Amino acid sequence: MTSTSTRTDKFTRRDYMRLPEGFPAELIEGDFVKEPPPTPWHQGLVVRLLLRLAGVVGPQRVLVSPTDVFVDDLNVLQPDLLVRAPGDAVTGPSAQPTIPILAIEVLSPSTAKRDRNRKTAIYLRAGVVEVWLVDPERRAIEVHTSRGVHEFPRAAKATSHAVEGFALSWDELASNA
Repeated sequence: MTSTSTRTDKFTRRDYMRLPEGFPAELIEGDFVKEPPPTPWHQGLVVRLLLRLAGVVGPQRVLVSPTDVFVDDLNVLQPDLLVRAPGDAVTGPSAQPTIPILAIEVLSPSTAKRDRNRKTAIYLRAGVVEVWLVDPERRAIEVHTSRGVHEFPRAAKATSHAVEGFALSWDELASNA
């Protein structure tokens, strides 16, 4: 749900930081966006992705939503999963958020358009090297970079250039579902 306030100006990171801890919202282009909780199927895909990524880069560099990515004053995003750059592991409670090298969104009917269009563009402008969109409806993985989009349907294996050694197909991901 986008804010229904009569404000003509945009919300900012300062407004976002005033929300109660754990409030399920993102700040996208100055608008608060709140979604219903993900389905168990969605969360199962996220867990399988988390396990695969942690096996490649270690658990210290992989974070799962809700983890804020502070892009700029009008954008605070929460990808389903993110991978921090080498040497940027979470090492303690004071670790500061940084722009990840990989952001992954598992698409849902209610979020697919926003994830694909608005959020992906924001991630790439912020310096995220790759944005992976896992699309259960199309049974495919899309890899977005500053150079364009590559789609990997079903058994085709997407290979990350941002995370060395990470490759996955939809069929591999969904085979344990």
